[in-house]
Amino acid sequence: MRQRGLLLRLDTVEYGEAWELQKTLLEARISDKIEDCFILLQHTPTFTFGRRYKEGNLISNKEYYESTGLAVYKTDRGGLATYHGPGQVVGYPIIKMDTYTKDYYQYLRMLEEVMIRVLSDFGIAAERNEGYTGVWVNKAKIGFIGVRIALGYAMHGFSLNVNNDLLPFNYITPCGIKDVRVTSIQELLNKNTNINVVYNTLASHYADIFQVQIIPVEMKAISRRIGFERNYI
Repeated sequence: MRQRGLLLRLDTVEYGEAWELQKTLLEARISDKIEDCFILLQHTPTFTFGRRYKEGNLISNKEYYESTGLAVYKTDRGGLATYHGPGQVVGYPIIKMDTYTKDYYQYLRMLEEVMIRVLSDFGIAAERNEGYTGVWVNKAKIGFIGVRIALGYAMHGFSLNVNNDLLPFNYITPCGIKDVRVTSIQELLNKNTNINVVYNTLASHYADIFQVQIIPVEMKAISRRIGFERNYI
């Protein structure tokens, strides 16, 4: 019998709010108040930088980003610079990692495989790029990964470009890779894709790859268990 996993499907959530939610869920998971979780959501326009962030990953400065209405966060995840915005689907597994694998790099490969299978369902042949983390189509990056492992538990996760604006990627060095091209499902198919269909497909492939029984839950229900209350709930 498959292990249970809670699925939280949210709409568009400001990055800082989502980060606080992740940390609260992580604490609850470590103390066994809840099962492993998988969060699917979108973010308001935001640049984030991981632990290995360097000034060279900025093409302009923080004041410029903020003047354009883009939030900027230095986070505790791995990786360097990336962009989040509406139309990009973000997945955050909050899990005890060794339930699924004891190998950090295998965990990254599992997240990549989720995105590769989703893209295949849309008729897009995606692949890995040796030496880099993430998912690529015709040498353009479409899927991004940045995680944190704490006390054997994982948080943060991946993002998949669906219908989002790609222009903001020009203001950073995505993942620290110079001259990298970035693409999306919308650009590749030349049409918008239903975000709810992407949510469903991601949840299905995540369940298969991680061998979990997905249990959809409402945020209000889970918040009562963990004591998390925010305006978007």
